[in-house]
Parts: sequence; structure tokens; C-alpha cells
Amino acid sequence: MTGRPHIRAEMEKRLGGRLVSVSVCPPKDDITEYLRVRLGEDETPDAMNMSLEKGILRTIPENISELCVGAMVLRSPSYIFR
Repeated sequence: MTGRPHIRAEMEKRLGGRLVSVSVCPPKDDITEYLRVRLGEDETPDAMNMSLEKGILRTIPENISELCVGAMVLRSPSYIFR
């Protein structure tokens, strides 16, 4: 199961601690590079100015935590493996 970080506590509560979770966050450099590529593919380049581009390249990587996803796995009861 995957979801945003804010649902982790709810899932742990509902599944009684039988949950293993891992946070998956892309490095900021990867996000910046992705944004540069996508901005380079803009079909209306005249709509972009340097100030807007700098703002995009600064703001989105700064708010990277919003892009993180938690991957959660329900631990199987030990009696299954006996």
C-alpha cells in the first residue's frame, strides 16, 4: 500500500502495529533536473521568464516533503511461516 506521510499514523492505529513502512523521497537534485527537462520541453517558451523559472526551480525542491510517499507492508503473522 502506498500513501502520503500523513496517513501512516492512521494505518498503524488501524492495523495494530502490524505495519512496516518505508518513506520514499526523491533527492532534490533529481527533482531540479526533472523540472529543468520539463521546462525545456515547454511548447510556449515565450510565456516563461527568468524570474518565473528561478521561482519554480527554487520553490518546488524546497517543498519536496509534499512529494514523499510512504510504502507500507502488512507484516504477516508468524504462525503462517511455521
